[in-house]
Amino acid sequence: MVAKHLADQCHQFTQYSGVRPYGVALIIAGVDEKGGTIYVTDPSGTYVSYAAVAIGAGSEDVTNFLEKNYKAEISQGDAAALAIAAINLKSEQKEGIKHIKMAEVRHDTKSLQRISEADLEKYYQVAKQKFTD
Repeated sequence: MVAKHLADQCHQFTQYSGVRPYGVALIIAGVDEKGGTIYVTDPSGTYVSYAAVAIGAGSEDVTNFLEKNYKAEISQGDAAALAIAAINLKSEQKEGIKHIKMAEVRHDTKSLQRISEADLEKYYQVAKQKFTD
């Protein structure tokens, strides 16, 4: 609902020449009674659901990497490791976790929980083992 509302607001402004005040793409994650969902909205007013996606500079390569490595049955730990590997794929800083902040949308509590630096380091080690060439 949130993604649709934001996309509708963006699309409304595409009706007027030279007016596009919402010039950003967003990745929106959430949980409802059907489970977790990720949507991407863009300034034209479209919104699309994805299992794993990236936006911004280098996003095509990162999205291809995610499509190749993401599986619906992936564990939370492996998903976090995959996210770190995807970030480091195109990041200027290719090693470590100092440039990464991560949170998870929890299904059980329907809340956002920040991932600790200790857990990030653990996921980084898994990412190095499983997702690097």
